[in-house]
Amino acid sequence: MSHPKIDDDPGRARKAVLVYVVDDEPMVGDVVHAILNLGGYESVFFADPNAAFKAFSEAHPKPALLLTDFQMPQMTGRELIHHCKKVEPGLKTILYSGNVQEETVAFYPARPDRFLRKPFTPKTLIDLVHAVLAA
Repeated sequence: MSHPKIDDDPGRARKAVLVYVVDDEPMVGDVVHAILNLGGYESVFFADPNAAFKAFSEAHPKPALLLTDFQMPQMTGRELIHHCKKVEPGLKTILYSGNVQEETVAFYPARPDRFLRKPFTPKTLIDLVHAVLAA
């Protein structure tokens, strides 16, 4: 059974683009992972930011985008972005949260390329991912 695409622009094919999704809440991570896959991206979901960082460090080639939740117990999304950008300075990143505001993350040394406030729609997510990768 084929799933419908949530991207309304078929000219934006991006199957070769790998995105890492990191969220300690498996239900949220699974939904984000599914949205990205339906949007034409290849994504890998991690519930543990330490496992995500290990996989990122060992990946060849590296993913094009890291999409991570802010609030996680072992390592925050901000810390994960910081560690990953030490390995790959040009990594594109999106940090999302339902608990902190965009203004809060603006003061961090390792800032994400974009911030996404939860809750968000599938179209908002796909459009933002496309914009960040195109930048």
